[in-house]
Amino acid sequence: MTLPVLALLLQAATTQAPSASVPAWTVHLSGDIRWQQTTPAGALLVSTDGALAAVDIDHGQIAWQKPELGGLPVDSVHMIEGSLLMEAAKPGLSLIFDPVTGTVLFDSRRLGLTRVVTRRVLPQSGTLLVHGQRASGPPLVALYDLATGTQRWVSESLLQQTEQKRGGLGGLMQGLVRMASAATTLEVLQAGPDVIVVHTLMGLRALDAKTGAIRWTATLPMARSGAVPHLVRLYPSLTKSDRIYVSYDDRLIALRLADGQPFWAKPANVDGWIRDIVQHPAGIIMLPEGPPPDQATGNVRIINGVVQTGLNVARYEDGSMIAAKPVRMRGTVKDALITGDAVVLAVDAESKTFLNVLNVATVTLRLPKDVKIKGQLDYAELTPAGLLYVSRSDASTNGEANIIDLASGEPKYKDAVEGTKSSAMLHAADGAIDRQDGTYHAVGGEIKLQGDEDPTALEVRPAGVVLSSSQNLVIVGRDGQIRQQVYHPAPQLPGLLRALYRINSVRAGLYGAAASSYGDAFAQMSRQATDTTAKRLTAQMAAAYSQGGAQLTGYSSQASALASKRFKASLATPGSVFMLTRSPDGNGNVLLQVDKDSAQPRSRVDLGKQREPVYAVDDIAGMLFLQTTPGTLAGYRL
Repeated sequence: MTLPVLALLLQAATTQAPSASVPAWTVHLSGDIRWQQTTPAGALLVSTDGALAAVDIDHGQIAWQKPELGGLPVDSVHMIEGSLLMEAAKPGLSLIFDPVTGTVLFDSRRLGLTRVVTRRVLPQSGTLLVHGQRASGPPLVALYDLATGTQRWVSESLLQQTEQKRGGLGGLMQGLVRMASAATTLEVLQAGPDVIVVHTLMGLRALDAKTGAIRWTATLPMARSGAVPHLVRLYPSLTKSDRIYVSYDDRLIALRLADGQPFWAKPANVDGWIRDIVQHPAGIIMLPEGPPPDQATGNVRIINGVVQTGLNVARYEDGSMIAAKPVRMRGTVKDALITGDAVVLAVDAESKTFLNVLNVATVTLRLPKDVKIKGQLDYAELTPAGLLYVSRSDASTNGEANIIDLASGEPKYKDAVEGTKSSAMLHAADGAIDRQDGTYHAVGGEIKLQGDEDPTALEVRPAGVVLSSSQNLVIVGRDGQIRQQVYHPAPQLPGLLRALYRINSVRAGLYGAAASSYGDAFAQMSRQATDTTAKRLTAQMAAAYSQGGAQLTGYSSQASALASKRFKASLATPGSVFMLTRSPDGNGNVLLQVDKDSAQPRSRVDLGKQREPVYAVDDIAGMLFLQTTPGTLAGYRL
């Protein structure tokens, strides 16, 4: 494809690289190797016909084996979101385990569960909460110690009705709610190290994290008696440790963590359902979404088949709304990016995206009208020149970059910088656009990637900008001139690239586990910030781990130490990319580690003559793992 250069791009070339031909270690497993995968915690999982095993990648030794998990397909073993744990599943069995020590934290057979509905890791209390259904009997909720797998408690009563049993139609409705609750994923909030707050269709429960005892129960105040909320979310307070926030349908309340009693005399509310909140210094912004027309509550306006919504901001002190009437939104508010004292809102209506800027303190919109953009909002920043935004492509429209004049609401440039539907709109902040007057200029011509590839990554580096894809790397100087460009043709079998695609998911899993361990408040703040703010928040977390000596708490000592070490190492931006290409003789495949600053291969590993080599890459540890015979695995340091 061709790509216009907009004052942000970098380099690459190719020569023969030093070969990492001698493995650092070799390990022999019992049975033929089916697949292998790296984990966020750092252990390497290897599946054979006879067992699922973990390999210590530093020493090349088998750390543990589980014969009952032998022969599992690769998709049956996956990461538990926001944690270091892994889950392996097959008919009649679900195991959640620590991949470093092999400790089984949860085995569905022990509780007789036929279906696991909820699995939530709570690092602050060092626990794993699991909820599931049995073939007969009420559903169970159990809590396990993250380090040892010891069952702290198990409860049959958590999903039982607490209100008085009714007869007739009321009793039937109670039974239906109870059945639906058993099959619905629990909304869970870790409210400090000692308390877990759980919402089911039966209501709110605060549990003692150590004993499982119910500290308090609370019923959400509904407009109609006996009604059940459709959409419930739990939020930690970012500034006050004595409370939590609960949104349900169109309402928001603040509850005391000590006893579940409301802080506010009545709930705050919006038009529509609350899909998320933003805890801004000036107030709590309630972001609405359009509910299904037949389930909408409160004032309902439908235009062209789209449920119109209304946004408002609640005061922290008493929950009263700053604006007398909600600010009309033409649809669902999908994103809210904090930028200074304002928030950039992205609204979805009729499958189109509209932008506006909310002055939080006054709950007024800064633009005279919503501005329709292409793609989905990815970045926003208020500058003296106006609202600078970058969107990403979606299935129907291209991504683009432009500046909106705050006075007129008109785009500064008639022809926005535009991407394509087939590739991401990549961007990097490097002074390419003058934030004072919004001017920019192209500093180079078009860049064509070979193999008809689209770029997947853009990175500003000291020498310029690096643009890369799976098989291309281009280094462009700050004058817009191409310094280096290399292309390594892809193997004929696309499935061979899956191990490289997994690199990003492993990094994301590690970052998610670190953020979860650092606290739910951080996770919420980071997802509602612009790039600049997110970098500051990430730096805050990174400093806690790398300088303050913080560890990923709650897990086994081995897993915490290894994952913390890996997280610190991952904070450094990788100086290379991996590319899989054909051997020079055309017989077999070679893995190259290509330097981002020179475009030269740093190292290469011959993957042999196998048509489909079984391999995995750990870019944090700088290692490649290759099956050399049916039951032998070799580890190479890159």
